[in-house]
Amino acid sequence: MGDRSETPPYRGALLPKDPTLETLRAILPDYEAMLISIMAAIADRYDRTPDYPFIDTKLDLITGSDFPADDPVRGPNAIYGWIQGRGLEALAGHCRWIRRRRLGPNLLPRLERMMRDILSTLREIRSRNAGHLFFFMTPNGDPFLLDASGNPRKTTPAADAFYGFSDIFSAKGMYAAARYLKDDEAAAEALDYIRQVDDAIWQGTFVNDQQTLDPKDPVQVKPGCHFHGPYMIQIGTAALLAGYGNPDSVELGLRLIRHELEHHVNLNGRILDLMEYDFWEANDDRGLPYREDGKVISDPGHSLECVGLILKFTSMVKQHNLADPKQRGEIARVESLMPRLLERSFANGYLPGAGGICKAFDLLSRKPVNTDMPWWNLPETMRTALYCWRLAKSDEGRRMSLHILRDCHNAFIGHFVRPDLHLMAYQTRSASGAPIPVIPATADADPGYHTGLSIIDALDVIQEAASDGSRKDNVRRA
Repeated sequence: MGDRSETPPYRGALLPKDPTLETLRAILPDYEAMLISIMAAIADRYDRTPDYPFIDTKLDLITGSDFPADDPVRGPNAIYGWIQGRGLEALAGHCRWIRRRRLGPNLLPRLERMMRDILSTLREIRSRNAGHLFFFMTPNGDPFLLDASGNPRKTTPAADAFYGFSDIFSAKGMYAAARYLKDDEAAAEALDYIRQVDDAIWQGTFVNDQQTLDPKDPVQVKPGCHFHGPYMIQIGTAALLAGYGNPDSVELGLRLIRHELEHHVNLNGRILDLMEYDFWEANDDRGLPYREDGKVISDPGHSLECVGLILKFTSMVKQHNLADPKQRGEIARVESLMPRLLERSFANGYLPGAGGICKAFDLLSRKPVNTDMPWWNLPETMRTALYCWRLAKSDEGRRMSLHILRDCHNAFIGHFVRPDLHLMAYQTRSASGAPIPVIPATADADPGYHTGLSIIDALDVIQEAASDGSRKDNVRRA
């Protein structure tokens, strides 16, 4: 409980109209306080239930109270595979960051113990479920679905069950945890899991295992509708592998990026009725933007997240000098496109009056079709904006990136973050600005994945720039 005193107090600093390096440095202590506070709260919740070997973020972010124990979707008997997999990756990422920054020494062993316990639990559950994890599971690891009345219905996985998002999140989370813990057996097992998921993506057998908890965000599979989500998340896996110096990660990541750019981004005006650099969610069977009810849907948060994951991947490849000359040329071409993708997706999705990024935007009418604003796309976009700022070769590019960073930071800190609730954020706000009880994907609060891992990457860019005197002049010119 004393971990929070090891960081500076939270002040909620906002960025001015034209940020400089000094004003960027001024927001660092607040984010350090946020990261430590959230992970300390997660550790506290874990320690209070020793017989519950899962990350527990089952609290209402509007009321601050725990969800009812008998709630079939929100309560402790609903284990989300997404949250446990993301949470493992977040635990490993925060522990690396805490060691590097020499913060929270009392918190570190608690997080490491959590990581070890949860990794062991997920490995055991997976071994009993034909090599898979699932969107909904009981604490015993039994998968279930929700029936038409919203009640749990047990299901038995087939031996040849398809891989889904719970697998993709869990595979990379288990790999991150195993590498941090220096558990070679678990790391090899997780790497094989990653390869199985990757094969499923390219063989067309990957499925969306998400179950809809928001009627305005339907996720059911439709014939002839092919989403880019698995490719995008797997780019994050390639970035993770590249960060550990895995040479196979380069081609794995570039293949995924080629797919995204060739099939989901309007480059060189190839889709005549869309704007250049528009990014759409799904293709039809012909490989063209999926059209339904006269709309082509973009989720601006997903496209902004994708740009950030691409740049995290290229950053890791360059840092570890993994690419050959041909791959370095392809990476340079990819990076040259990213600032414009950032600019277009942000312009499509940002709602300046409300201060947030909308959930869905129609690329034909150029209007939002779901104005709900989830929290997660703001820290994801902050990471993306800072990566683009670091790459920018012109004052205009640096200015554009910093202004997007400013808008996202000020909206996140000013309207989403709760200083009275561990510095966690409301999950969703409406276009009127009010927090609303809409579940973006899972009822569980973020376990440090979007909020934590995105912010850690963003802080690393700022701290790197702060140690570079030439960058200081560049920012002031912007």
